[in-house]
Amino acid sequence: SASSWPKSEVLSPNFDFENMDNSAHMGIQRLLEAESQASEVVAQAKKDKVLRLKLAKEEAENEIMAYRQLREEQFQKYASERTGNTGEYTKKVQVDSDAAMANIQIAIDANKEKIITALLQSVTTVSL
Repeated sequence: SASSWPKSEVLSPNFDFENMDNSAHMGIQRLLEAESQASEVVAQAKKDKVLRLKLAKEEAENEIMAYRQLREEQFQKYASERTGNTGEYTKKVQVDSDAAMANIQIAIDANKEKIITALLQSVTTVSL
């Protein structure tokens, strides 16, 4: 600016005002170019940040889905261990029930005559 030069030079009749205007114009032009470059750098940084955030979000969602799948598999394994295969359980209950019924039938067949005799005797015997 004009205030940075000594007044004696500015006021002298030989002072080159045109050169001063050109250098001031060049300085302003450099500042405008620097501002433009800075704006481009900031805009690119914002784009890069948005892209990084988007990628981080996708990565986090993938990790969440993988974790959810792992936990679901663990739960299914736990549930099958605790409840077992219901078809196998049903078969085991049926086999155990059939065995118990067979034992009861054997006991009935073995004691049938004794029970019938005891019932007939208690019905036909009158106690006074």
